[in-house]
This record gives sequence, C-alpha cells and structure tokens, in this order.
Amino acid sequence: MKRTLQARVQANALELARHGLPKAPFYLTGQAGGQPFSVHAEGERMILTNADGRKEIDLLPQAPANTGVPSALPNPVCPQGIAAAFAEEGFEEPPAPGASPLDDGLTKLRDEFTPPEGGGE
Repeated sequence: MKRTLQARVQANALELARHGLPKAPFYLTGQAGGQPFSVHAEGERMILTNADGRKEIDLLPQAPANTGVPSALPNPVCPQGIAAAFAEEGFEEPPAPGASPLDDGLTKLRDEFTPPEGGGE
C-alpha cells in the first residue's frame, strides 16, 4: 500500500512539474428554447454540443505562420490622402471680391418667393 501511494505521489509531482497546476474544470449544461445543450472546456477550446452537433471555439488567437517572408500589403485606397471622388474639390478659382458661390442660389430662391408684379395672391 505504501509503495502504491509513493508511486502516485511521485507521478503527481512529475505531472505538476511538467504541466503546472491543473485548471479547474468547466462544464455547463441546460436547455435553451426547449433544446438541450452543453458547454465544456478542452484545454484552450470551448466545446458547444447541442442538437445540431458539436462546435469548437478556439479561445486563443491563431499565431500566423512565420515564413520569414513579409506578407504583401494591399494597395492603398488613397495614397496621397485625397479620395479620388473629391480630388478636384478645393482647387477651383475663388470668387471675385464681394461675390459668393451662393449668389446664384439666393437669386433663384428670391425669384421663387417674390409674387408676380400686378398680381394678387
């Protein structure tokens, strides 16, 4: 009996030295919308089991494979910082002193709201 206990203690000590303290188990089961489900952990993954089957969710981000070759960057959308649709805006001739780009629009509005001459309503 003593040798069996010593062997177990030694195996446990070796396991702790190799892998550290074991993580607390995680297991959840229940029903949602009348459908049974369970969620449990397997290492760094969460496993969802329901009527549709088993789905695994990796909790750690996948490290990109280091091939030593930098991946190519996509072409920039607007390398000069100017969106192509607005590239010409801001380079037009400024209006003459005392004039405004809004003058034409104001004239049209005034004409629309001015009652005709000699007429009532």
